[in-house]
Amino acid sequence: MTAPAPGRVLLVGIEGAAERELSAFLSGFERELASDARRAALRIRAAEFAAAVFDASRLPAADREALAVLQRERGFVLLGLEPDVPLSPAAQAPLRRLPWPLPLGFLDQVRAAKVPVVFLVAPTLFLTHGIQNALRQAGVQFFQTDGSLGLIEMLREQVRLAEEAAASPGLLARLTGRAGSGDPGLGRVAVVKFAEGPEEAVNFDARLRQALPGTAVYLATAVDPVAAAAAAAAAGRPALLPRECVPRLAEILLGARGGVCASPGGERILLVDNDMPTLSRLSEALLALGYEVETALRGEEALRLAESRPFALAAIGGSALETTKLSGAHLAVRLRERDKDLRIVLLVDQFPVQDALKGVSRAVELGLDDALLKPVDVSRLALSIRRALERRFLLLENARLLREVQESARQLAQVNGFQAKFFATVAHDVKNPLTAILGYAELLGARLKDRPDLLAFASYIHKAAQALNLLVSDLVDLAAIESGKLRVELGPLDLAQVVSDVASRVAVAAQAKKLTFEVRGASGLPALRGDPHRIGQVLQNLCTNAVQYTPEGGAVSIEAGVAGGRVRVGVRDTGIGIAPEDLPRVWERFFQARQAQDLRKAGFGLGLKIAREIVQRHGGEMEVESNPGKGSFFYFTLPVPPA
Repeated sequence: MTAPAPGRVLLVGIEGAAERELSAFLSGFERELASDARRAALRIRAAEFAAAVFDASRLPAADREALAVLQRERGFVLLGLEPDVPLSPAAQAPLRRLPWPLPLGFLDQVRAAKVPVVFLVAPTLFLTHGIQNALRQAGVQFFQTDGSLGLIEMLREQVRLAEEAAASPGLLARLTGRAGSGDPGLGRVAVVKFAEGPEEAVNFDARLRQALPGTAVYLATAVDPVAAAAAAAAAGRPALLPRECVPRLAEILLGARGGVCASPGGERILLVDNDMPTLSRLSEALLALGYEVETALRGEEALRLAESRPFALAAIGGSALETTKLSGAHLAVRLRERDKDLRIVLLVDQFPVQDALKGVSRAVELGLDDALLKPVDVSRLALSIRRALERRFLLLENARLLREVQESARQLAQVNGFQAKFFATVAHDVKNPLTAILGYAELLGARLKDRPDLLAFASYIHKAAQALNLLVSDLVDLAAIESGKLRVELGPLDLAQVVSDVASRVAVAAQAKKLTFEVRGASGLPALRGDPHRIGQVLQNLCTNAVQYTPEGGAVSIEAGVAGGRVRVGVRDTGIGIAPEDLPRVWERFFQARQAQDLRKAGFGLGLKIAREIVQRHGGEMEVESNPGKGSFFYFTLPVPPA
């Protein structure tokens, strides 16, 4: 039997070779195609989909927004595939992701570019001045802004100034005879702090290139694109994925649906401190270690960030925030209140010493993960973060496993409840008509003594009803056991008489199967307290099994005796036996050993469970000894009451 598909994926605007490539990496998913967003919306409203994957180069912004609205309504994963575009600014292309560190030779192309170039830089990378320093070292003139507001007008003005400078030489150029030395303004290259996500960057790129055709726009972030797409998908936001990362598409979809548990590493970290050099130094180091880092200078800003997106850990400058409205310790409390799984490391100024001791004590009091003295050694911070994130991973994994166990327990309780209802229904609604069938079958047999041909039919009815009655009786007993209402009426018990009664019935069945049958040691058994009917039921079950699983020519015997203040009664056979690995399970309900499955003619596999329960209600125990191919010995012991 094949495993069920993990979900249905709708491919939107993806055809030909691209569709075949995606299908190869989504082999475990059911796939459907939609040529455009309108058809995709119709299919999404008509059926359940785990994900919709679209070609970002073929769907305009309005169509992507319409799919995003559907995603919020229906709760599927929405993921766009970015087109393969050349990185060179000389090539006309939509928004391009810029890997960090920068590719070799890329800045030479930027320096030689004749078109405007815009770098949309993630806030933390912007703070570290990584892009800016690389541009300076490469001799690229640029200007930077703290946001994209007004950027189009500013860039248009810089392009105009550059063109005028090239067309109208300045005074120095006329004196020296060198052309192109007019005032070029700030330059054609812009570095922009961009706090929005990839989808907003795509929309901004479209507006910018419409206003200034030929502009090359890059989205620069230190975050792994697969990790970013997985995080967005898991959070229910539209995600974008570069085409070179398509082989990991199934991993992202399964992770978003909870099919895989993320391992530690690559988590988002919130770094809070009102000292800009400290923020820049620590964030640069953490980015280099592969973490996604976001920074805040004030506690209020940190709270806003924490409300807008999840973080795995917060490293908070303690006393450095005392001048703001939220101290480090107070901020830690607020952050932990909104996310109990957030790990927190407090960064405490080491002078004055009294304040340092107070900060460390406060961290211990609040149950934070660590407290480090500033200036913080990067390697010590990295170790503290790694330990805290490992703890977080283990806690979340334990919580996930607990939820799975609780859900399994809930489902099991639901199944058990259904079984109890079913057994109770069988006991009430089947037992009564079955008794009538048995009675009328016996009446028919008495009336048809002179008609052997018809008497055989009545006999078949009676035997079938008896077999069904035994099955129903087992179900009734199991229902009583499960509900704790199995009736065992303790009174005087003549065990020798019980053995004799059962033996008289078993002897007939053994003779019919050509088995040797005998009873040993049944005489002289002491008087006991128990339920003769129930103990007879136990012994009858053991004998029936022995006869059933012993081939013709074999032997079955009932053995009884007294030892150590207890009476032992057992049934020994020379039958098929039971494998050692199956022995512990023979008392489970519905269980049948492998060797017995081919020979069993009827029954639910409840007899031994019911028999053991009856014996235990008498204060006794039930055991088995068996060797495959040589036979079995099932026996039970009952306590002898004091004289």
